[in-house]
Amino acid sequence: MIDADLQIFEQKLDDGNGTITILLGGMNEPNPKAYMDGIVSKYVTGELYNEFIEIFLDNPYVRVIISGINEIKFVKYNNQTLNKLINNKK
Repeated sequence: MIDADLQIFEQKLDDGNGTITILLGGMNEPNPKAYMDGIVSKYVTGELYNEFIEIFLDNPYVRVIISGINEIKFVKYNNQTLNKLINNKK
C-alpha cells in the first residue's frame, strides 16, 4: 500500500535526455528502507535508472532517481560551484 504522505518531485533535465525524481515518504512505516525500496520498484517499472540514497545523514525516507544519465551531455569542469549557479555569479 502506498503511504498517503508519499511525495514526489519530477523534473526533466534541460537537455531533454533525462529526468530527475525525488521521492520522499515512509515516515510512518516501521521499516522505511524496505518501504522505499518497494516504492522505487513501482515507480521505475522495469525502466533503466540510477538511484542515489542519502546515506550521510542515514535518511531512509529520501530517494533520488535519475533516468537517462548515460545520455546527459556533460561539460568540462571549469571551477563551477553551486554558489555560483544559485546566485548567477560568474
